[in-house]
Amino acid sequence: MPSEHPNTKFDAEAREKYLTSLRRGNLKYESARMAGVAYRTVERRRADDAEFAAEERHALAQAREGVEKVLYDMAQQGDLGAIKMWLTAHDRSTYGEKKQVEIDATPNAVALSQNEALAKVAELQTTLESRRLALQADGDVIDVESEEL
Repeated sequence: MPSEHPNTKFDAEAREKYLTSLRRGNLKYESARMAGVAYRTVERRRADDAEFAAEERHALAQAREGVEKVLYDMAQQGDLGAIKMWLTAHDRSTYGEKKQVEIDATPNAVALSQNEALAKVAELQTTLESRRLALQADGDVIDVESEEL
C-alpha cells in the first residue's frame, strides 16, 4: 500500500474509495466527493505523486473497457453509429475525419509572399544600419556590411 501523504485527509482509505469510484465509471469530481475529499486535494496528489497518477490512469482505463465492450457488441449487432465510433476510436488514420487544406499557389499569391519577404528584409537592413550608426555615434564601432537586394 502506498505511503501516506502528509497533511491531508486523502489517506489510504479515501484513496481506495476514490479509485474504486473511478473504476465504476464515476467522474473524477464525483469520485473525490464520494471519497470525502475536495477535488483540489486529488489534483494536488496527482501532481505530487506519480504512483497515484498512474493508479488513477489505470482506474480510468478499467472504466472505459466496459463501455468499449458494450460499444463493440452494438457494432457487432449492426448499429452503424457504434460501428463508426468503434472504428474511428481504434483506427483514426483510416476511419477518422479527414481535413482538407487548400493552399493558394497561384502566381499572384506566391508573388505577394515574395514581396512581403523582400519588404521584411529591407526593414531589417534599415534597422541594422540605424543601430550601426547609433553605435558609431557612441564611439563603439562595429563593422557591419549589408547588401541591398
